Amino acid sequence: MIDRLHALVPSTIAGDLSLVLLFIGASLLSGFVFGRWKLVNILINVYIAVALVGIVPEEWFAVSVYAKAMAFIVLLVLLTMFDERLFDIHITSAGTDFFWRFFVTSFLVTGSVLSTIFSFLPKSLVLEWVSPHLYSYIASPWALMFWLIVPILSLFIINTRLR
Repeated sequence: MIDRLHALVPSTIAGDLSLVLLFIGASLLSGFVFGRWKLVNILINVYIAVALVGIVPEEWFAVSVYAKAMAFIVLLVLLTMFDERLFDIHITSAGTDFFWRFFVTSFLVTGSVLSTIFSFLPKSLVLEWVSPHLYSYIASPWALMFWLIVPILSLFIINTRLR
């Protein structure tokens, strides 16, 4: 019985739980730092940066295994710095469920950023930091689709509920 239970619990559970707690903390911190005005803009900037990095020829990233992830981060920061001229979208504070909407949006924004960065790095490099189980939840092809589709669906649901 104990052997079965031991087989179900990965040996890297402490590291995985640490990353999950760090992820939740980063979600809350990003939500409070950027606020409701910037969270949706950052989410849109993630999609723009992914699209821009996706069209750049692979030879440009041959310099380093970190080049694609760094290009994504630089584009995301630049777009976020200048997006007040591009967008005026925010999470409304109307209604009693503001904190819930705020936390969900910040969680999904943090997840989409982390998933995109991990997907641009070589899998072997990311697996030095996280376990294969956690990698499958963050950066596998299905996880990347989840982290890029669910935030848009959640914005649709949140905005539909408010109308």
